[in-house]
Amino acid sequence: MIIKYIDNITFKKMLLGAAVNLENNKNIVDSLNVFPVPDGDTGTNMNLTVQAAIKEINILKESSIGKIAEAVANGSLMGARGNSGVILSQLFRGLYKGLGNASRIDTQIIAEAFKSATDTAYKAVMKPVEGTILTVARETSERAMTTYTEYEDVVLFLEDLIKQAKDTLSRTPEMLKVLKQADVVDAGGKGLVYLLEGALASLKGVEIKQEKTDRVEIVETEQELKSFTSEDEILFAYCTEFIIKNPKKSHEEFLSIIHDKGDSIVCVGDENIIKVHIHTNNPGQILNMAVKYGELIKIKIDNMKEQFREKYKNAPAKIEEKKEYGFVSIGMGEGIEKVFSDLNVDVFISGGQTMNPSTEDILAASNKVNAENIIILPNNSNIILAATQAKEMSDKNIHVIPSKSIPQGIAAMLAFKEDNNVLENVNSMSAAVTEVKTGQITYAVRDTIFNDMEIKKDEIIALYDGEIVTHGKNAEDQAVELVKSMVDTDSFLITLFYGENIDKNTVKNLKSRIEEEAEECDVEIIYGGQPLYYYIISVE
Repeated sequence: MIIKYIDNITFKKMLLGAAVNLENNKNIVDSLNVFPVPDGDTGTNMNLTVQAAIKEINILKESSIGKIAEAVANGSLMGARGNSGVILSQLFRGLYKGLGNASRIDTQIIAEAFKSATDTAYKAVMKPVEGTILTVARETSERAMTTYTEYEDVVLFLEDLIKQAKDTLSRTPEMLKVLKQADVVDAGGKGLVYLLEGALASLKGVEIKQEKTDRVEIVETEQELKSFTSEDEILFAYCTEFIIKNPKKSHEEFLSIIHDKGDSIVCVGDENIIKVHIHTNNPGQILNMAVKYGELIKIKIDNMKEQFREKYKNAPAKIEEKKEYGFVSIGMGEGIEKVFSDLNVDVFISGGQTMNPSTEDILAASNKVNAENIIILPNNSNIILAATQAKEMSDKNIHVIPSKSIPQGIAAMLAFKEDNNVLENVNSMSAAVTEVKTGQITYAVRDTIFNDMEIKKDEIIALYDGEIVTHGKNAEDQAVELVKSMVDTDSFLITLFYGENIDKNTVKNLKSRIEEEAEECDVEIIYGGQPLYYYIISVE
């Protein structure tokens, strides 16, 4: 049977199917990140971006094609994380513009929507790089525009477009040398293919089941309330917890039916019990589903909006005089946070490797700062786009410093002068990030070959401004080798930020070794407390 049109109900199912397929395969996408460092997060970022879009769909009161597409565009825009997430949000934004007020979608509208999506995404990126998700989207949209008249059946048309997307994806290593060296295809492009495949499966009537996913640990409601700054931020009001005793089916199956009914979901268990935690606006619906699985015990439902009102009703209103400058910085580790706090940063967002904050997170942090001019320090190349997107969405006077590392962010703060005007400060802070060299010591999460170096899984690797320069078995040995490659005749200061699992005696011994190698430089050690990276090293 030929399917000539996609209606609003089918369109919604396709989006939900796309989201589930990406979530089920996000770890594969993560594993394709080029460098073998423990921050492969393209799949995670794309998945969280899409899940933010799905939340918006699920609270829609009107479900026309236009309203669904608008919800996806808005949700992904606010939930965008990392460069891949921001680009994906722009694809959704262009898709919404391309669909317009269509009451049903045929092959021509699909083609025009694909082209609009690609055009919007390319415009959002200052320097588009070919061999990425952008290329996969562009060549797929070009195929759509040249072939849509050949198809009546939207199923056959989408099958052809996915074939094109896969072909483009397979050629990405020929477009980007770094992909070819690592023998992988582009991660973002792979994520896009999973989305398209999930949408097509749903169009064909194939149900994609939600696989077991890792969820956040259960925390007390009182603790959860601390993450909200206003009642309006609580999208799902009822914190619902219960246990299913002697369940008839697995916790994975129960998770698959509640995964889109709220947020902060935890669903764990065995053959004896299933423990469930969910924030939802309809706890009765969840309990009705649960009772079909077994006997319910230890039911607890808290109204978080009411608790929030009670908690803060007697709190004295803070009246703060607006400052001329305010700062938002991003990073990981209690020591890193203290450094930025000492440098007068107003809001520190915990994030970075494996945990990129969303556009909404950055926007919310900026809204907490009462200042004429707000300066954001992303401190990670994968967060700059999201910070820029937050700037464009805000009505505040926000400036984004293109800091790509913690040392660059610190250098930018040290370059700030209270007496300078905002343009002078932005220029001097932006210039300061180019004056500091950044090195990192971490471990390889997989075997790879990079610049003719054969690197084995779990080996210690040293990165200099993002490039792997040496590898071996000992973190301190690699740190010494890394510093040798970073220091030149103009260098005068080396700073070691040591991670959460490094003891002070070890770092003191490393300091002595580096002082012997770089006699002309002062060497400082600072507790960073960062995960994953044994050392972050700056050379000035």
